[in-house]
Amino acid sequence: MSSSDSTVQPFVMQPKPRIRLVLGSVLGLLIAAGLVYGSVPHLSESTWEAGGLGLSMALCIVTFTTYAWFNQNSSKIGSAVLSRVRGSTIRYERWGLLLRSVVIASVALMCWFTLWFLVPLWLTFYVSLALRSVRNGWVQLDADGVRHRGWSFDMRAPWDFIQTVQIEDRTARTRHGLWTVTYQCVVLKPEIVFLAPGHNTARLWRIEKMPLLTIDLDCRRFDVHPVVLKKWIEFYLENPKMRFELGTDAAAERLAAITL
Repeated sequence: MSSSDSTVQPFVMQPKPRIRLVLGSVLGLLIAAGLVYGSVPHLSESTWEAGGLGLSMALCIVTFTTYAWFNQNSSKIGSAVLSRVRGSTIRYERWGLLLRSVVIASVALMCWFTLWFLVPLWLTFYVSLALRSVRNGWVQLDADGVRHRGWSFDMRAPWDFIQTVQIEDRTARTRHGLWTVTYQCVVLKPEIVFLAPGHNTARLWRIEKMPLLTIDLDCRRFDVHPVVLKKWIEFYLENPKMRFELGTDAAAERLAAITL
């Protein structure tokens, strides 16, 4: 059952230093500009493949450095959060999946000029999008519990299974294994019984890791300050008599009214 005796301390969001984002973008643009400058002359000659490869590499670099800007925690509070809220459903921010799609398209284009046989593999991502096994996610609160539809998985937790709501750091290694990424999650933790098992909605493109024993709401995906998202879920966890609001505009108004 829920508990109102939580001793979790207020969380202070520490976003990635802006200077690193700026420097990364400037460096990426300089490299991309050099590739474009060296590639354009090849487009009018018989070596157009070399020109196409250079341009596709430039596009990859620009999309990768741009994606970092849309992979940060949000600082929005108040009425600014309502653009992605309908009743008691908060949808993922708009750009994350779109930028991921552009990155994959740029990699597929680069493969066309090098490892062309890999292009169909990359294009299966768009088949997953068309079939909606990969789609933009949301978190939804209703009278029965919390549902988290991620990019590539679906999970649900009944209210009676949730003990606490906390903000925690998560660390993940990138796919190529060159470095690790640390990010924050609003974590819904069970008491004794395990959550009802979720399921991956995509076989190949599992682009978000599905947790096993908790519901982890990746703070980079929501256009809401992490503390506001935590307090909102925590309110309905600790005040079951107020769950009649869920699914109505009153739940959205409560989210917008939360202060830090």
